[in-house]
Formats: sequence, C-alpha cells, structure tokens
Amino acid sequence: MAHTHKKLPPAKRIALHRQRAERLGVRRVEVAVPAADVCHIRAFARALREGGTLADRLRIQGEQIEHPAIASTGAALVALLGQRDGFRIELPPRTIEGLRDTGF
Repeated sequence: MAHTHKKLPPAKRIALHRQRAERLGVRRVEVAVPAADVCHIRAFARALREGGTLADRLRIQGEQIEHPAIASTGAALVALLGQRDGFRIELPPRTIEGLRDTGF
C-alpha cells in the first residue's frame, strides 16, 4: 500500500516555506508599483536572486539611485555625467573673455 501524505494546513506550509527561505537568505517583499512596471520588478528580482554580473550591476545602480552623487561645480557635473554609459560631452576651453565679473 502506497504511503499517502496528508495535505499540510496552510499555516504549516507557510511556516515551512518561510523557514526554507530564511535558510537560503531570501526575504519576501511587497511593493506597490505602476501596473506597467510589474514585469520589470519581477525581472530585477529574478536577476538579483540568480546573482552574477547582471545582479552586481543592478546593485551598483540601486546604490546610485539611493545615494546619488552630487556635483558642486560645473566641472564635477561634467565628470559625473561622463561616468554614465553612452554620455559624451566636449566643452570648448573657457577664455578670460568668457569669465563673469563677480564684483569682487
């Protein structure tokens, strides 16, 4: 006679699932996003779970979103923007005639 397993009560299944996730270092989160972005959030979560270079890049970009760099000068802004992929800017050298009179 085959051994049959009784279906576990929902509370027990949830508890086992949470224990397994905790052992794996995984946490469940719930977020509210526009419906059009749900597929993106799921793709990001999948990439983070799987690890690798894509996950590393997403973590770096996430850090940049959480703690954006602040440029205090025009030169710092150009340097900051120059760190972005695909962004190229060339400014002509500034001449003395182009400087503003600050009144000091």
